[in-house]
Amino acid sequence: MTSAPGKAAIQIGEWIADPGDDSLSRGSERVKIEPRTMRLLARLAESPGMVLSQEELLNSVWSGVVVGPASVYQSVSQLRKILGDTDTPPSYIETVARKGYRLIAPVARLAPPQAATFEEGAIETRPATGIPLPSAAAAWRSRRWIFAAASLALLMMAGAWLWMTRETFNSIVVLPFVDMTEGRTEQAFCDGMTEELSNWLAQVPALRVVARTSAFKFRDKAEDVRAIGSELGATHLLEGSLRRSGDVLRVTVQLVTTKDGSHLWSRSFDTPVGDVLRIQEQIARLIAETLEAKLTPEFDQRLAARRTASALANERYYLALHYTQQITKADNDRAIALYREAVAADADFALAKIGLAGALISQRYFDQRRIEAIAAEAMPLLESVAARSTRLAEFFVARGALYTELRQRDPAMSDLLRAHVLNPNSAQASAALGKFNLTLAQPRDALAYYDEAVERDPLDFNLHANRCLALTDLARFEQAAAACARARSLAPDSHWPYRVSSLLEDARGNIREALRWNEVSLRGDNRVVAVRAERVRLLAGLGLQSQVEAQCSEAYAADPAGARDTFALAAVCLRAAVMHGGTKELRSFAQLHGLTTSDLPNVLFELANAELAGGDAAAARAYVDRAFASPLLLPEDLASPWQARTGSAYLLIAAAALRGSGDEAGATRRLSELSLLLARVTANGVRSHGLYVLKSELAAMRGDPDGAIAELRQAIELGWRNAGFAQIEPYFGALRGRADYRALLEQVRARNAADAARLPSGAASASS
Repeated sequence: MTSAPGKAAIQIGEWIADPGDDSLSRGSERVKIEPRTMRLLARLAESPGMVLSQEELLNSVWSGVVVGPASVYQSVSQLRKILGDTDTPPSYIETVARKGYRLIAPVARLAPPQAATFEEGAIETRPATGIPLPSAAAAWRSRRWIFAAASLALLMMAGAWLWMTRETFNSIVVLPFVDMTEGRTEQAFCDGMTEELSNWLAQVPALRVVARTSAFKFRDKAEDVRAIGSELGATHLLEGSLRRSGDVLRVTVQLVTTKDGSHLWSRSFDTPVGDVLRIQEQIARLIAETLEAKLTPEFDQRLAARRTASALANERYYLALHYTQQITKADNDRAIALYREAVAADADFALAKIGLAGALISQRYFDQRRIEAIAAEAMPLLESVAARSTRLAEFFVARGALYTELRQRDPAMSDLLRAHVLNPNSAQASAALGKFNLTLAQPRDALAYYDEAVERDPLDFNLHANRCLALTDLARFEQAAAACARARSLAPDSHWPYRVSSLLEDARGNIREALRWNEVSLRGDNRVVAVRAERVRLLAGLGLQSQVEAQCSEAYAADPAGARDTFALAAVCLRAAVMHGGTKELRSFAQLHGLTTSDLPNVLFELANAELAGGDAAAARAYVDRAFASPLLLPEDLASPWQARTGSAYLLIAAAALRGSGDEAGATRRLSELSLLLARVTANGVRSHGLYVLKSELAAMRGDPDGAIAELRQAIELGWRNAGFAQIEPYFGALRGRADYRALLEQVRARNAADAARLPSGAASASS
């Protein structure tokens, strides 16, 4: 077999890369890779030892395709996994901080094994020769003649073998094991075992494993295996059952090809409950052997990191995995208890500690628990894991997620990227990177990671809902609507797809539709305060003052503690109080609900914003000073890209309070910082009406009324509706005498009035 013209094979370290058929081979081992991944490797091999920037790689490998830096990192991570280059320091591809990547392995280009020439009807064949390229290692140059002599034989053998096999990527889905125990008392254990078996298989090099959420969609469904394979993109399917009798388990499994439904093999195992890990490992190795996946020492080391010596700890861990995936407060509480029991049974069980940390982080949403309190409990668990094992991708996902919640960007990115390198198979790692980029208002990169996660877990409604958020931030509304519709169809009983659908409709100015989806979300949401806050904001957008006041009172009465810490609710309700009765009403409301004694910087800034709306700059400055003095305030909060995309910026509030109290230099500094933030968010591709309103307010504050009007028009075009608050806040003060500004606000008010008149009876009320 010869490579395509102009696509000579390349020796890179121990591997032969053949761009002609997008394959990598090493001895008898051969792996197919994606064409774009091969182009990336070939581009790196053109300049071994040289640092190539992300921009250079994007331009050369992704020419004509709109992607972000995340695409480069994903492909580099995949290459490292295939090449077995996951240790530190690397042997093949080195990351140069803030600059790019370089290939550090020895490189030599190979001519085809048989180069034919046609002269006067005769065929002359010439043996292939090694044509060395510039090497990244000086020692390689002194040995190149040895390699040149050996390369011909290697390439000819590899070429012949590749021609005969020509296989594609293997992928597998592990369907939920069936509980055959009398009374079906072991289903939770079966679910946990199924999930962990999938996790073990995910460690096999060059094997794509469909994630748990999609696999479990086919529980108890009599679907043809070919249809399952087609829907999930899986070439193979593993199905099994478990029967428990006393302390003995019988586990039966069979491996099926989804191409034609044929059974490749089936096995039965009888084992004590405490020995189930051995059976799990046997199954993983059998599958790898069947699919001709070469198992490396790295694979063995990763499996070792997943084991526990305690049968009780393993059983509790399986059960906790089951409850973690139910995604309710009660089930999360049950999972926490089970993880604690697993850790008590084996204090060195890394996976149980990681699972416990993850369930504690979920309390931020299920229990409205402050992240600082969660971190105080979760971080020591993760640090104890780090002291013993750093080969678990799950560890870096959990710690990266915790750092993300703590708004500690650099360590969050470092951990999540490390997880992605260790296991590019992990939909969890890709999803966590998607969320991380979404919180930084980097929707293009977020979308790339969510798309990657969807490839591995196509039926996970959360991934489609979060894709909807990223597409919404990019103002790609039709694609966002399709993603939201997909999420709703996959999980019609979950609140989250409806909540995201509401955010989408709000983003494009369809307030009535946004209220409709919010109503559906509110009926099924356990975190009522956050959804109520969104409802209040939508009603305020329509200028429905009396309904806003009623909803604010109801929200604070329904969950006083949760409402007190929800700054999004405070942002609307405090300004509504100003509109109703000025600073007197504002202060009465704030004191009644315990807001004036809050230590949360977010709430303090919202109090300052409301005081500015009421015309008391001195009171606003006092709240701003308290916020700056709070140990809970991070730079990431003050210059938050996530908040900027929604139209909120504490830098703006601080600047107005400083200016109002006579500190013009301080105000100018904060406005400059805001300008840099908005430029960065705009460069990231965000196109939201909230962002354009902020840009308009900034221009007005800096004495550029024409620029402010232009930005406000953009905001209105994208769906901005909150003309009521624009009348009382100080940021548009320089525009209020202009006829074009008044005309724009009148245009918005007319649309609001028309929509408000068409609201169904009772639509402004929240569900109980």
